[in-house]
Amino acid sequence: FELENYELNQTSFVYYIDSDGDIQVLQKLYADINREWVSFEDLPEDLIHATVAIEDKRFFEHQGVDWFTTVKACVNMFLGGDSQFGGSSITQQLIKNLTTEDSVTVQRKVMEIFRATKFEKQYDKSVVLEWYLNTIYLGNRCYGVKSAAAKYFGKELENLTVAEFASLISITNNPSIFNPYSQSVYMYKGAERNGAERNRYRQLNVLAEMYDQGYL
Repeated sequence: FELENYELNQTSFVYYIDSDGDIQVLQKLYADINREWVSFEDLPEDLIHATVAIEDKRFFEHQGVDWFTTVKACVNMFLGGDSQFGGSSITQQLIKNLTTEDSVTVQRKVMEIFRATKFEKQYDKSVVLEWYLNTIYLGNRCYGVKSAAAKYFGKELENLTVAEFASLISITNNPSIFNPYSQSVYMYKGAERNGAERNRYRQLNVLAEMYDQGYL
């Protein structure tokens, strides 16, 4: 399992030269996937903090697998709690996204854990975060945070506020639920909420986690 073996579809651009001699974007071209790659050096710090705070708060401490949350999830499952496997680190989520293997089986989970620990022996944390934030699905055919920033906020990624980063990273948990464009209204966390209101609820959770973990 090596990143060098993966080729990802990305958005293409058509350019033109304006009357002042400057190069401008005429059109973005994509089929089913809208993705613009962002290098780790260009990923805003607040976005990284929002991601780690809500998705994997021990990300910078573990070696690919957060054993505390993994064991907790397994105990909960065997005691009759949630039947879904939980406790996935950012590294594990990245591997699942790249392999598109999402069956809920013990075999798949064990393989994912093995791959995650091996992966972090090959690549450092910056590579994990760069690939994760460029491959996560954020609804509306947007893969990666740069295209999603333009779609939802009409901004370049680096111009988003902390609150907007929190809103953006909230979507990846479940785009069908937390897509702020969704007009579907149903009971969520004790109240009837549409997509924007559900996103707002999770956004506040992200900001609270960032505060508790010392990022705000």
